[in-house]
Amino acid sequence: MIQDPSFLKPLEKKISAPIIDAILRNDVPTLLILADEKPLVLWETYHWETLGGTVLHLATKLGHKEIVEAIIEVCPSLVVVTNLNGDTPLHVAARWGHGTIVTQILAAEHTEFTALNQRGETAFLVACRYNHPDAANLILEELPSITIGEFCATIFGEYTDLAIKILARFPNIAKEVDGKLSTPLHYACNVDSIVMVKMLLEIDEGLAERVNRDGITPLHLAIMRCSVAILEEFIDKAPASFNILTSAEETVFHIAAKHENIEVFIFMAENMINSSEILLQVDGFGNTVLHAAASSSCYPVILYIIYETTIDLSAKNNFGSEAADLVSITEENNIVISKWLKVDAKKIRDPQNHRNGPDSTYWGMSSQTELLERIKKLERQMIVTYRDPTQKEREMHAEALQSARNMITIVAILVASLAFTGGINPPGGVYQEGPSIGKSIAGKMLAFKIFSISNNIALFASLCIVVLLVSIIPYRTKPLMNFLVITHRMMWVAVTSMAIAYVAAAWVIVPHFRGTRWLFFAILAISSSTLGSLFVYLGYKLFKHMSKKTEWRRNMSIVPVVPTTSGTVNWNSAASDRGAADGEGFYIY
Repeated sequence: MIQDPSFLKPLEKKISAPIIDAILRNDVPTLLILADEKPLVLWETYHWETLGGTVLHLATKLGHKEIVEAIIEVCPSLVVVTNLNGDTPLHVAARWGHGTIVTQILAAEHTEFTALNQRGETAFLVACRYNHPDAANLILEELPSITIGEFCATIFGEYTDLAIKILARFPNIAKEVDGKLSTPLHYACNVDSIVMVKMLLEIDEGLAERVNRDGITPLHLAIMRCSVAILEEFIDKAPASFNILTSAEETVFHIAAKHENIEVFIFMAENMINSSEILLQVDGFGNTVLHAAASSSCYPVILYIIYETTIDLSAKNNFGSEAADLVSITEENNIVISKWLKVDAKKIRDPQNHRNGPDSTYWGMSSQTELLERIKKLERQMIVTYRDPTQKEREMHAEALQSARNMITIVAILVASLAFTGGINPPGGVYQEGPSIGKSIAGKMLAFKIFSISNNIALFASLCIVVLLVSIIPYRTKPLMNFLVITHRMMWVAVTSMAIAYVAAAWVIVPHFRGTRWLFFAILAISSSTLGSLFVYLGYKLFKHMSKKTEWRRNMSIVPVVPTTSGTVNWNSAASDRGAADGEGFYIY
């Protein structure tokens, strides 16, 4: 309840201070004395910053129900007097949600329940607009009639109980239209009110086919708002409404694609009886549903159309444009979408491929949830596989290659050092005297010969790696990658040789007594199971990457050079490594 009089900033003082003070203090005796001394004081008007009017307006705004009751009793005709905004005291009470005062004013003899203020609003509308459903409910009990604006206010405010009462008293209001020929069902679909949609369709299913001045039906609005629950009601009660076109001859699928409503799009495609026929329709400009999806860059809908429908992916509209031509050049993933359309279209729509129709069972999935998950997975795959790398990714890639170069150099030096040391100080030691002084004691053993050969391979392979990497300084990514591939293979040879040399040395130095023979076999098992398993895994990953890389290049070869804002792009570039990574974030070379 407002007690601070600071909001009273008189612009034109037409009311005496004592009457204001009495109202602010909620002093009923003083007010009655002042009114008895000067009856016209109650009719005096005043003006302040946001609201003017009589003393009844002021008392109503402050919520002083005792003052309001006294004023109405002394001068009941004040309930129809308006302030500067055209508001009656009932409007003011409705705006501030003073339920008791609303009841007092409604009980007055001269109250006009449907009076309009300067905004054209009734007190009921004001109560709804300012979120006071209790006050609105009190006013509704006294209303002799209802307008579509008042009814739609309950829909906008989601005051279901009020709407139910209105429909119970005034059922014909469901068929009324506003100045734009929109019905209450239009408003219910626009605010996604499933409860109101159910009630209105139960009253008259024909409301689903009513078109407003913009050529839009209630169903079109529900599709724009991505409401699957409401679409279920329309399919159940008004299936014919799905055949109605907009003023631009767009189908329900065009609308869903333009507004990027993938769940609605798939729901209609999977549940409408004649969905395959409507999917193939074009709008007034010759645009297919794929044109609509491409123009809004809606990846999931594009993917669904490619994989699940028979829409002609190369169809041209009345202006000679294919769907790929309509992807906005300002769209971040312009090239991604264009490539996806061209590459996968040729792969999937191959006559020998059996997954090119809405009745396809290739994926082994039937539920809408599973289909949505697969679409999302394909979308992620498309984004990662086909989009150009960002500047940050390019920098990370270049840094990773340089780090790999430095690391290979360090490891090669380490291997060479170990191999050199092992060659000078062979396992088993050397003769300290005699004719064979300085010669290896175990030199005649097969294990030593294996050690010597493997150790020398590791030594000189590592030296070759070091010399190669420090002698050639590439400044482009592709040459650096080529050198890394060569040195990486040599590193495999060096590390493998080093491991073999170590096992052979272990055979030489491990005692071959009855209680220690198992030790060598344990060393052999450890080395082969660890390093061997790692090499097998890396070999598998390398083979898999190379297979994907080959397929990626083959796919890119069928894609025409796509124009961009910075020129043209050649898809058979070194980017094939990244493209073949398939979203893993790394690749084996």
